Amino acid sequence: MAGSYRLGGWHHFGEFHDHRYGTDGLALADPLSNGIPRRIGGNSGIYGIIDQQIYRPVDGGPDSGIGVFSRISASPSDSSHINFFVDGGIVVSGMIPSRPNDRFGASFIHANISKHVRDFDRDLIAHSGHELPVRSYEMTIELSYQAQIKPGWILQPTFQYVTRPGGHISDPDRPERPIKNGAIFGVRTAIAY
Repeated sequence: MAGSYRLGGWHHFGEFHDHRYGTDGLALADPLSNGIPRRIGGNSGIYGIIDQQIYRPVDGGPDSGIGVFSRISASPSDSSHINFFVDGGIVVSGMIPSRPNDRFGASFIHANISKHVRDFDRDLIAHSGHELPVRSYEMTIELSYQAQIKPGWILQPTFQYVTRPGGHISDPDRPERPIKNGAIFGVRTAIAY
């Protein structure tokens, strides 16, 4: 069965802002700080990707069956807003005999907010005296169904549920509370002729 596995890394040679400390060594949230973020030379990361078909019907085409996928990546906390990311899911294709070109998918995404960003939020609370949410992670779960209406025309309803939007950021209308979780319904269509 078809599958691919990848392991890699990357490096960006540019400069990045530290998410917590200023050039004067003080926390950026400290009122005595000069407010200028410390510069960090370069940023790096590692990643892995898995894409594997786990079942294919005997009489099915090469794209029919069940496949799973996942991606994972990590990068430094001081220069990366998101220091850990993982997603994954399952895709079921061509399993309904009367609808061989339809696909069903279920997936999740988890993005971890870096320790330096979380510590900045804690510093802000400590120096301001105001209770604010501390960013931590965002997670999304998605379900979708891609139906072939006619050859060359697909219709794909989707549902997503997002927990801790923006990593658990403050609601602009009530900063002491985070933005609420959200449900998103949508429909995508594509016509190829």
